[in-house]
Amino acid sequence: AAPPQNAQRAVGFKITALTCCFLGTCALTILKGGGHFRSPVGFECGSNGFWMLYFGSLPWVAAFAFYFRSLLVSEFEQKVRKGHVFAAGEVQWDSRNTLRYPAICAISGLLAGLFGVGGGIVKGPLMLEMGIMPAVASASAAAMILFTSAAASISYIVFGLLHPVYGALFFLLGVACTALGQYSVGQWVKRHERQSPIVLSIGLVILLSSVLVGVDTVAEAIGPRAGELMRVHGVCTAEA
Repeated sequence: AAPPQNAQRAVGFKITALTCCFLGTCALTILKGGGHFRSPVGFECGSNGFWMLYFGSLPWVAAFAFYFRSLLVSEFEQKVRKGHVFAAGEVQWDSRNTLRYPAICAISGLLAGLFGVGGGIVKGPLMLEMGIMPAVASASAAAMILFTSAAASISYIVFGLLHPVYGALFFLLGVACTALGQYSVGQWVKRHERQSPIVLSIGLVILLSSVLVGVDTVAEAIGPRAGELMRVHGVCTAEA
């Protein structure tokens, strides 16, 4: 096993690299502008420069993804050479798993975005299926949602689609509910030494989200704005 200091340094480096990926994605979103927000570099919405910055996030994120993949595969091969015994719930990041699971996460993230639900709804159960400890799966999904939601919020702000009062209200509500849930579930786990509440909470969130998405879809389809569902909006408009 690696020395504690080296392990902590490696984790800190990965978090720093992930933060750089997030900041770069946000910078590309701000630079391209759109909607009510003019591009700081002067690109008009729909211009060649706008589309270059728009699609520039794909190679930017892909570069970090391939880098992290090579890092994980290298660490896995190093552990195998040293005769490391993998514990229960420890993922073996070989060349196959580092392609399989990111591909599943990418597809699930695309579908989650299309349906308007959080990607953690898919990532949490996926990590549980991988045999990861429920506490680790929940924390990892929450960390992912922090980065993806922040990037999506910046995009909505740029296009003028995020009401500031609603954004602030739901942000405070999310912080309060997260703190309450973290404390109550943490106390239960410590007292009873069981991980089942974490699994049940993930399942409950998935169930409620699925039901609410279905209800919202039916309500929109039969409501007075049903004709707006298939209406095509311009890329450079702020219509919601």
